[in-house]
Amino acid sequence: MTTVWSLGPHRMWFEEPDTVRFVTVGMYDMKLLEESNALAQELKKTHPTLYLISDTRQGTGMAPDVRKLLGENPDLMPYAGSVLFGSSFAMRTMVNMMVRAGELLGRTAKHKFAMVATEEEAKAWVAEQREAARGQKAS
Repeated sequence: MTTVWSLGPHRMWFEEPDTVRFVTVGMYDMKLLEESNALAQELKKTHPTLYLISDTRQGTGMAPDVRKLLGENPDLMPYAGSVLFGSSFAMRTMVNMMVRAGELLGRTAKHKFAMVATEEEAKAWVAEQREAARGQKAS
């Protein structure tokens, strides 16, 4: 049985072997960032490498303080890789601008990040990241 955490209107759960699933409903604010990161840190105690698949189809954006914090601290997220799917054009544009601004300021994240259209593409992206990490460990 899968445990689903409710963080206000948002939902989060873990799928074996190493994936955190997240559904954003409405605004992604600082409280949500703190609560979801705390849950991920707990999961990391038994699963040191985690990937995030975030369903943003119902999301309306990111609060300005969250954008600022993530822009200044790109490695704040506790995942080896994060992928968003279903993002609106406005959200994709905002996230791309955040990533590019961070790169221009020399703030590049150590973890991988992508935005894709569908859940299937998100799962495939995580599988690719997992295989690439295994290949690096074997080298």
